[in-house]
Amino acid sequence: MKKGIILAVLALVAMTLQAKVDVEALETVELMSILSRTAGWDPYHMDMGGQYIEDVEAWFAPFENHPMISYYDEFMMQFAEGFDDPMYLATAFTIDGHQVKMLCPKQYLRGNWKDADMDEFVDNLNKFYTDTRFHEFYQQHQDFYNAVLQDYRTNVMQYFNQDWYAPFYGTNPEEKFRVIIGFTNGGHNYGVAHQLPGQPKENISVCGYWVYPNGGYVYDAEHGREAAPTLVHEFNHSFVNYLQDIEKNAALLGDIPQRLLEKEYYRMTQYQNYGQGSIVLNESVVRAAVIIYMMENGFSPEEMRAELETNISRGFTWLPELVTTMRYYNTHRSKYPTLNDFYPEIVRVLKAYLDADDKKKNMLKFNPSSNQPSMTANALKAEAVETVELMGILSRLAGFQEYNTIKPNPYIQDVDAWFESFKQHPVIEYYNGLRRQYHIAYDAPISLAVRLSADGGKIVKLQEEAGDCGLDDRWNNVDMNKFLELLNRFYADSRFHEFFQQHQAFYQQKLNAFNEKLMPYVHPEWYDNFYGKPSGNLTRVIMGFATRDGNGYGATRHLKGQPWENCDVVGYCDFEQEETIQEDLRNSLASMITNRLGKNPQSSAKGEKNAALLDKVGNRLLDNNQWLKNRYGYSDGMSAMNNSIEKAAEIIYLMQNGGSANHVGYLLSNDLASGFAWMPELVTALRDYANHRNKYKSLNDFYPQIAKVMEKYLDAEQKRLDKALK
Repeated sequence: MKKGIILAVLALVAMTLQAKVDVEALETVELMSILSRTAGWDPYHMDMGGQYIEDVEAWFAPFENHPMISYYDEFMMQFAEGFDDPMYLATAFTIDGHQVKMLCPKQYLRGNWKDADMDEFVDNLNKFYTDTRFHEFYQQHQDFYNAVLQDYRTNVMQYFNQDWYAPFYGTNPEEKFRVIIGFTNGGHNYGVAHQLPGQPKENISVCGYWVYPNGGYVYDAEHGREAAPTLVHEFNHSFVNYLQDIEKNAALLGDIPQRLLEKEYYRMTQYQNYGQGSIVLNESVVRAAVIIYMMENGFSPEEMRAELETNISRGFTWLPELVTTMRYYNTHRSKYPTLNDFYPEIVRVLKAYLDADDKKKNMLKFNPSSNQPSMTANALKAEAVETVELMGILSRLAGFQEYNTIKPNPYIQDVDAWFESFKQHPVIEYYNGLRRQYHIAYDAPISLAVRLSADGGKIVKLQEEAGDCGLDDRWNNVDMNKFLELLNRFYADSRFHEFFQQHQAFYQQKLNAFNEKLMPYVHPEWYDNFYGKPSGNLTRVIMGFATRDGNGYGATRHLKGQPWENCDVVGYCDFEQEETIQEDLRNSLASMITNRLGKNPQSSAKGEKNAALLDKVGNRLLDNNQWLKNRYGYSDGMSAMNNSIEKAAEIIYLMQNGGSANHVGYLLSNDLASGFAWMPELVTALRDYANHRNKYKSLNDFYPQIAKVMEKYLDAEQKRLDKALK
């Protein structure tokens, strides 16, 4: 019998001796989840749990002003590093004699928690635990918890073949594994780990719970199979995580983990909390192993492709190559008895992918125009708008992350002092309901703000041309009359106009500095020439003083009897405080403003043939790409392509308006890391268009070439997936 087969058999025998994985409920997980929800943490406020969330709301809403809530906010702001921190702490606690206690000394905790005053935190947590009668709530829901756990065992774990792992990896797990249901956590799953004194490292998967609007829930008989890949995924970590720490593997890897992180930095850090290259690497190997598990455990080709495409859309763009090479490992076990033996090949494949990706980006030879940005005065000036401040402050009070500034400043301190007592106003509860039901967040409040007016002491919605409303789709199902009624109550009760008037001198001082130092570099007329047809649009730049610094929002509107108007709402930028403004920073902000002001509804493909071409390739981009759909709200292929073209045009703008090679590369990398993987091909195409304007009088003439470039890109991507799954 060959050595590899012997090892596999021995591993299988050893695996049968391992304790079987079960699923559990944990009181400390519910405690920390409900505390985080009560404190307004967005990731724990998805509110998708049906009757259970209604019970949570009814029981704990009266405690929103409990001393622990304000303490918790400040404590987590100081020490938390990601969305999973509440779950990390929850699994480091235990309930002993109706008291919350630490499972280990704090020096065993990760990161910042080693420096936190955990004794004080636990004391405050116990006060919340006692005052809310939390244990009573938890006990009252035991039948519910047990029913969900039993459904999970029946409908999810039947697809979990624990005996598959040891033969595949050729080793026993280095770590322990637990599965816990977080009943308050909605659609979020969290993976955390602990190394308790004298025990193996423990990987813990905290799985979310949610009810579907049309009936059923995530772990019932109809949907349980869909949840199985998450369980399969998490158990792989017990076999994978330690491999990169083995000395020979670490030496081979070098900077590859960091390069993987940097390539998809935005999607990895902002939406998945993967802030270290080592995490991205382990997640990559685990996700590839899940695909192979599915191949060998009865999942359909459609399910495997959906899993692969979902992970690509989450930023693991190198996964097809990784799946392909790990399949080779799986069919050559006599040569590679363990995955550790095969690790050099994993490193080689990832390096080859990253090198090829760098080469593709570098093909965009940077030939900056000799035309430098004009320094002449720009008639376009940024302004302050009352309804933008109103929606920004309302969103801040409602706890929207996008409207809570990172850097406190005197203005925000004034906002908090003036409006603190209105956090319980009826409009806040209603607005939060809209957020949960219709996902009213990010740019949606601004989309509405530019369509509102403070007219005669009352907030009214401006009339737009029929059929031309550019209002964010997320407002379509909202009862606008009811919302405006509550908004006007808030406007009057909070004396909002008085607050706005009192800060006029502050607004003007900051706007003057912004207009003097930045606006001369903004050239929306460039787009008229680039698109080959003047837009005829009006343009406005608005500073959102209550909008999170660093954010910017573009909105178009078509008021009755007026041309289209492009509005760019810029997050508060205090240019007055900048002694020197870095050239790239200035050009970056100027180009983003110019790009949003250059949006041209008349520049879309003209004629049925061109429109059909772009819609076709755009729909192929959107197929099975949940990231693009959810993050950017695309409802059709044309909108996806138009936004892609706008992003590519912004890079051409920089090339022709004084942007440095580093800055162009930075912007391109940001687009790639935001999910626009086809940007190098599209920028190359638009650069060819810009260099051959004698042949192409307008961008509309060039649309067939864009479609051809995109079809070629999509065909190549299809081949990558087919190779991984064939």
